Amino acid sequence: MNNTQKEIFKQLENLYLEMDRAWEQVAILYGFQCNGCDENCCETEFFHHTFVEKDYLLKGFNELLPPQIIAAKKRAKKVSTKRAIASKKGESIRIMCPLNQDEKCIIYKFRPMICRLHGLPHELLKPNYSNPVLSSGCKAGYELFDQAGYLKFDRTPFYLKMAEIEKEYLNRVVGKFVRNKETIAQMLLD
Repeated sequence: MNNTQKEIFKQLENLYLEMDRAWEQVAILYGFQCNGCDENCCETEFFHHTFVEKDYLLKGFNELLPPQIIAAKKRAKKVSTKRAIASKKGESIRIMCPLNQDEKCIIYKFRPMICRLHGLPHELLKPNYSNPVLSSGCKAGYELFDQAGYLKFDRTPFYLKMAEIEKEYLNRVVGKFVRNKETIAQMLLD
């Protein structure tokens, strides 16, 4: 890893700290704790779109012990195969993230943005929209969220900062502008 990559990863780490703090503050106001549930978000097919997050995740992944890496790659292959079969049938399936072992993320410090921000009701102002899009949060907290009413949790600043970091990463590390759309399982199998 070169100095430029280290510098940009530090920016990403700082953004992740901001996200974690903001999420925790709002979760406390709701009285919400993520303790897993029947609709565990780790079973959801999330696509990740930034190379900086992919490379940071892989940095953490490559710091694992060899047996953990081998086991996670086997799980990633199984997840990718099952999702491909379901996709061909036009179906969607829920299957545990290959980085989840014994109900814990084995690269928790390196987990991507969506894993950090998921669960709470939030708003996001998408490009070319005049009003923010609102999300109701995960089912595990519906009762708490309904009782409290919407507590402002705007993801927009995080997405904007992530876009800046990604742009810098593509320019200074990757050397070209490219798009990415991968699941964690796909990232592990590249």
